[in-house]
This record gives sequence, structure tokens and C-alpha cells, in this order.
Amino acid sequence: MKLLPSLRERFMRMRFRTKLIFFYVLLISLPSIINGFEHYSTSSGIILDNSRDSILEIVKKNNEIIDIILSGIEERTLSLISDQDLYDLFNHVTDKSDHSLVQMDKKVTAILTKYFGRDQDKYTAQLVTSYYSFGGNAPSITTNSPFFSVSPEGFRSSDIYRRAIEEQGKLIWIPTYDYSSKFAQPELRGVDPKFKYMFSTARVINSAPIVDGVIRSFAAHVEKPVLLINFSETYYRDILKFSLPIKDSYMYVVSDKGEIVYHPDTAKLATLDTSGWLDAAFKAENGTLTGEVDGNEMLICFDTSTVTGWKTISVVPYKQLIRELPAIRYLDLILAGTLTLLAIVIAYILSGWLIKPIKKLLVAIHLTGTGDFSTKIPDQPDYEFNVLIKKFNHMNDKIQELIRENYEVTLREKEAEIMALNLQLNPHFLYNTLNIINWMAIGKDQQAISKMIVSLSNMLQYTVNNKQEPVRLKDDLIWLRGYTHIMEKRFDGVFTIQIEMDGLPEECKVPKLFLQPIIENAIIHGFEDARSGGLIVISGEESSGVLCFKVADNGKGMDKSTVQKLLDPQSDGIGIKNIEQRIKLLYGEDYGLKIDSAEGEGTVVTIRLPLQF
Repeated sequence: MKLLPSLRERFMRMRFRTKLIFFYVLLISLPSIINGFEHYSTSSGIILDNSRDSILEIVKKNNEIIDIILSGIEERTLSLISDQDLYDLFNHVTDKSDHSLVQMDKKVTAILTKYFGRDQDKYTAQLVTSYYSFGGNAPSITTNSPFFSVSPEGFRSSDIYRRAIEEQGKLIWIPTYDYSSKFAQPELRGVDPKFKYMFSTARVINSAPIVDGVIRSFAAHVEKPVLLINFSETYYRDILKFSLPIKDSYMYVVSDKGEIVYHPDTAKLATLDTSGWLDAAFKAENGTLTGEVDGNEMLICFDTSTVTGWKTISVVPYKQLIRELPAIRYLDLILAGTLTLLAIVIAYILSGWLIKPIKKLLVAIHLTGTGDFSTKIPDQPDYEFNVLIKKFNHMNDKIQELIRENYEVTLREKEAEIMALNLQLNPHFLYNTLNIINWMAIGKDQQAISKMIVSLSNMLQYTVNNKQEPVRLKDDLIWLRGYTHIMEKRFDGVFTIQIEMDGLPEECKVPKLFLQPIIENAIIHGFEDARSGGLIVISGEESSGVLCFKVADNGKGMDKSTVQKLLDPQSDGIGIKNIEQRIKLLYGEDYGLKIDSAEGEGTVVTIRLPLQF
């Protein structure tokens, strides 16, 4: 009883820093450790539940594939029963000499090939009687074939023949067996083990074709042949071997009596499965359960074939399903240890900071006074300082918000103004170009018009599809060359246009269509009275981060009042004024247009832009 008060008194006498470290470790590390164990338990449960559903679905899908194939074979046996040619062959057997039987075998083999000619490397079909095995001339042992002809004597002495006779025409399925032992053919015992095991299906052929609306059956004295279809055990192997992409997992097939039909371990073929959990699996069509194999816990999923009644079973080690979880658990423990160390460091630092809140506030106020409104002070444990600091942080947030809103409003105004100017420019150019095409249609032949329409199409594509502002100089020059081509064709012989832009960085950014209004103005106004000899030179150069473009013509020129009117914001003109306003909006008042002109001497328009990429 005295121990608790003693511990409490000792704790109260500890330094504040020690108390803070203790509580930080307790509050951070303990929940982390508990959460790690809980996370491991929950995750393993979720993974196992999801794995059960997914693996069972894989087993069912594989069984569906197998059943589809086996059902097809079963349907072909029914078609064989109704075959008129087969009926005629066996119903009229009178001569059983070797020569006659060989000739009959060829005909029977052709009929069997018609129904069972596919996948000869997977299965083979024979019709067996007491006097001959028809269709049994399969490749010999030396050809490395997995199938061998069954002898009539060996087949009639086997339980397969007995069961087929008992079922009186019903199809039976026989689990995997040793071929040489089943049919008493010791000469086959030395064959390759992979050819040794087969499973089969058989039925008595009660041939009943319908002829002229009448069902024909074998005569009473006719021996009914037994259809025997032998399957290589690789039939299942090819379908199931790679179905589960999980290490150490496998799938196998067992009959309703526990006989192993297929197993990746060939030593277990044709043996009884003695797994303790197999009885539980036989009680349901499909499902999942847990069991042990060689001392390891396994997830077992199974599904029953609707054709054979055999079960396809998957075996997956639990440790492979949750193999990543131990690493996660160790990671959680490492994280908890890291957080513990971090808590100790933070507690040590915070305990020293608690006595300096005023100094922090003064530093923050100084930074705010210099224009740094992003300064933030962490909350303090003391109530008075905490309220003061929250107000200070809130004030800075409000100032930042007002600055941001003011900047965004200004930016939107500039974007809207640029967009409005672009909307003015593009229709203006479009109408002029369409008018030019109209003139060409009147004065030129169709070939010239075709070339102009191609140039106009490229130009319109650029102006309509390219919504960027500014654009690459390279793209704008492509458009400009199309435009000058149209204008030269329109005013054929009146003037020529030279473009001298060599040496300029083609990837630099410029306002879209910034040269077109200037060239248009030179053509319309500079050469309005000219008939020939006109020249427009478009040039550009870069110096000290400034792009300087010039459009010079030898037209009639302008007086100073006309120049001033072109740049007057209140004037009615669109093109030149539009370019001037766009440049100043984009780059500021240091950039724009300059027009030098004299009557009778021509005009030079200079455009200054910053070099930007």
C-alpha cells in the first residue's frame, strides 16, 4: 500500500523534461505496438478470406474448362452410336479372316477419326470386340507415343470391360491406372513412365441409327463393340500445372473413391489419397477447408466435375499466402522503436522551447515586418501564449489570402483583356482572307485557288486549334509564311516579301500572330497605289535577352499624325493597336511597337519582346 504513494511522490519530484519524455514514450510507442499486432491479425484474416474466394474461383474455372472438353467428347460418343456406316459394318460381320478384319479396321478407324480425330496427342479412341481391337493401330512404342493398342483378351479381362457391360450403354469414367497392369500387357512395362498412366472412358455401342424414320439396332447375334477412349494423364497436367501462381502450391484430381487421377507428383498417380480432410471434401460439391500436408497447414479448395464426378483440389500453403505479413509486423515494431526515439528527442527539445515563446513571437513579428507573411509559430502549451500565437497566425493567413486574391483578380483581368483582343483580331483576319480568296476565284484559274486554299487551311488550323498565348516562334513563322504566300498571290507582281529570321531561337515564345497586322497594314496602305516594285522585308535579331523584329516596306509611307493615330487606344483601327496592347499586357510597358515612317520613303515597324522560353 505504501509503494504507490512512494512512486507518485518520486514521479512528482522528477524534472519536467523527464516527465515529458515519459509521457511521450507512453502515448506514442504503446499505441504503435498495439496497432502493429492488431494490424497483423486483421491483415492476415483479410488476406486468407480473399485467398479462399479467389483460389476457389480458379478451381471452378479450371473445372468448367475440363467439363466443357469432356462434355464434347461425351456428345461425340452419342453421335458415334447413331452413325449409319458403323452400324452397317458391325451388323454384317460374316467373314472374320485376318484380311477382312484389317479391311474393316481401316473403315472403322476412318469413322473414329471423324469423331475423335482432334487432339490425338491427348487421347485415342478404339472399338474393342472379342475378335479384334478396331482403331487400335496407334503409333508403336518406338514412336514415343503415349497410346498403345489394347488387346481384345486383355481388355475383356479388365474391370473396365465388366463395368461397361454392367452399365449397358451408359458412359463410365475410369480413374488413372497403370496401362500395362490393367490390360495384362507385360510387354509395355518398360515404357517411359510418362506414357505409363492413363485414365479412360468407355461405353457399350448399342448402335441405333434412324433410317427412314425407323430406329435400327444390332441383330441379336451381333457382338456389340465397346468404345474405349484413353486419355494421357498429361491432359490434366497441361490445364492445371500453371493455374496457381503461388510458390509450393499445386492442384490435383481425385475420383469419388479417393483414387488420384492427376497429381504433379507422378509417383502418386493411381494411388489412394489418404488425406485426413478428404472425407469432409466429399460431403460437398465445392468449398474450402484447412488441413495439414507433411506437417504444414494448407488452404484446401475443391470443386466437383459435373461430367466425371471427380474433384479438382488445390493445395496452397498458408505461409505463402501471408509471407509478406511477418515483414510488416517487424516493420511495425521498427516503426514503434523509431517513434519512441523520436518522441524522446522531441520531448527533450520541447522542454527547452517552453521557456522561449516570447523570443519566438518577436522573431516572427520581425519576419512579418519584412514581408514574409508565411511565418507560423507552433501552438504553445500555456493558455495565454497559445491564444496570442493563434491570433498572430490567423492574421498572417488573412494577409496571405488577401494578397493571393488581389493577384488572382489582376491576373484574370489581364487574361480577359488578352482574350478579348484575340477575339477581335482573329475574325478581322479571317474576313480579309476570305475576301482575297473571292478575288482569286474571279481572276485566277482553279490550280492557283487550290494552292491558296491549302495555305488558308493551315492558317485557320493554327488560329482555331492553338489556344496558347504566347506561342513558339517556329509555329508562328509557319503560319506567317502561309499568310505571305496568299498575299503575294493576291497582289501578283505588285510586291515581294522576304523573311530573314536566321539565327533566332525557334523555341522562344512570342505573342500569337503578332507580325500579321503589321504586314497587312503595309500591303493595304503602303502599296495601295503601287503596280510593281514593292518590297517588304521581315527580319529579326536577338541581343542581351531582347528580341527585336522589324517589318520594313518601300511603300508610300505615313506622316506623323497618321502614325500617332495608328497607336492611339481611342482610334478605330484594330490590328496595330491590338498588337501594341497585347505586348504591354503580356510583358509590361518596356516592350511594344515603334513606327518610323516618312511620306514617299516607306515605313519601318520595330517590335521589342523579351526573350522567353
